[in-house]
Amino acid sequence: MSQYSTLNSMGVQNPLQIIGYTLTQPLPDMDILRIRYERPKGSFLPVVRSYTFGRSQRTQVSDGAMNQAALIFEISPVLSKAILELDSIVQAKQDRSELKLQILGELERVQEELNAELNSLRQLIERLDS
Repeated sequence: MSQYSTLNSMGVQNPLQIIGYTLTQPLPDMDILRIRYERPKGSFLPVVRSYTFGRSQRTQVSDGAMNQAALIFEISPVLSKAILELDSIVQAKQDRSELKLQILGELERVQEELNAELNSLRQLIERLDS
């Protein structure tokens, strides 16, 4: 079974190319999920794919004394699971980019120290020659 079974059931074949998503609710009983991908150059696959989910409707008593009822629209369980999977993908990419920035900063610091040490050794060699 895949790590992203809900996304796979929705037809998402390349979950590692996902770079983000947006969720909108244009109507009380509908959600639209748009998934953004980072595709390789020359790819014919879409950069954005949209999925529409209906919301289930239930009636809830809003005021017990007046016997008034309110319609409640609940998010689709499939959409909830898809959002959890998308969050894990997007968060993992953010963690990697933060780690990359941290490593690059450390590399720059080590390079500066090494350059300073090399300059110090060159100055010592010049003193020996004079």
